Amino acid sequence: MSPSRRTFLKVVGVAGAGLTLGIVWRVKSGGAPALIADADFAPNAFLRIDADGSIRVMVGRSEMGQGIATALPQLLAEELDVDFDQASFEFASAHPEYANQMGMQVTGGSTSVMEHWEPLRRAGATARAMLIQAAASQWGVAPGELSTGAATVRHPDGRALGYGELATAAAVLPVPEDVALKDPSSFRLVGTSVPRLDVPAKATGCAVFGLDAGPDDARVAVVARCPVFGGRVRSFDATRARAVPGVLDVVQIESGVAVVADGYWPAFKGRAALVVEWDEGGAAGLDDAEIARVLERAVADGGGVARDEGDVDGALTEGVPIRAVYTLPYLAHATMEPMNCTALVEDGRCTVWAPTQFQEGPAMFGGGSRQAAAGA
Repeated sequence: MSPSRRTFLKVVGVAGAGLTLGIVWRVKSGGAPALIADADFAPNAFLRIDADGSIRVMVGRSEMGQGIATALPQLLAEELDVDFDQASFEFASAHPEYANQMGMQVTGGSTSVMEHWEPLRRAGATARAMLIQAAASQWGVAPGELSTGAATVRHPDGRALGYGELATAAAVLPVPEDVALKDPSSFRLVGTSVPRLDVPAKATGCAVFGLDAGPDDARVAVVARCPVFGGRVRSFDATRARAVPGVLDVVQIESGVAVVADGYWPAFKGRAALVVEWDEGGAAGLDDAEIARVLERAVADGGGVARDEGDVDGALTEGVPIRAVYTLPYLAHATMEPMNCTALVEDGRCTVWAPTQFQEGPAMFGGGSRQAAAGA
């Protein structure tokens, strides 16, 4: 996919609302630009500069500790020519316009910075050019006479206007079809260590995770699951679990036994009080040693050749075999919080809040609407 700059750089501006730049990755059927400007998708861009001077970068990927809530704003702030402490970030809503180059809004494969490297820089450079033009028009000077820095446009004679003061005027200007990006040798932010933007909220407990989302009066369920993959419930006794204050119900489900309560702690205590007899199934005897034996047998069987390149035999010193065996245990592809989701079923609709790295997944596979946020 190689959309033209005209295709993926568009401006959405409303008088008095500031400057908003939208980046569109794809073109809808029929060749029309896939820019979303409806009220349901707000904000609908990767950059917003408000008239009060606030600068926000919309992050359409999930922050999972890898730092993209800082790295993506860093890309844009570099070309916009603002100090990093002048920018903030906001997680974008789930929407196809935040899809990656595979056509999905998903975080994975260490692709977030790579895919945003040019689009976010170009968005920042384009906004900067428009802000300069707005100042030049107001002062009656040539844009080439002006410089920028710290979210301010300056004239050599000492005149200066902040980006917020210019945002509304810049929003009605035509979008430059081509803008020059900085040479990496002049980078001030990219490649440097800057404070993580997501840390303060996490350190103070203000960050909203999946377990924090949803209606305030939601019930909480925790599930007792078989300790062996593939195992099932043979029988259970919920007498003591039901006696825990706050426990509302105990229900057997396909994956185990759910304890429903009016809060997490009683649900947790209720699960601990359950008496469950498990049918551990055929994997009951599987352990690391057996897994290693299975892999060793597969190697001994010859396996398959994925790639054959070069002269291996010729590269080895005759009579000196080289042999090395490397073994590693299974590693936990662990979540940042307990796996969870909250569902509200009413009026024939189901609204789900869930921590995810695949925002479009529920809509793509479940036929629902996209109402999620990227989030942490």
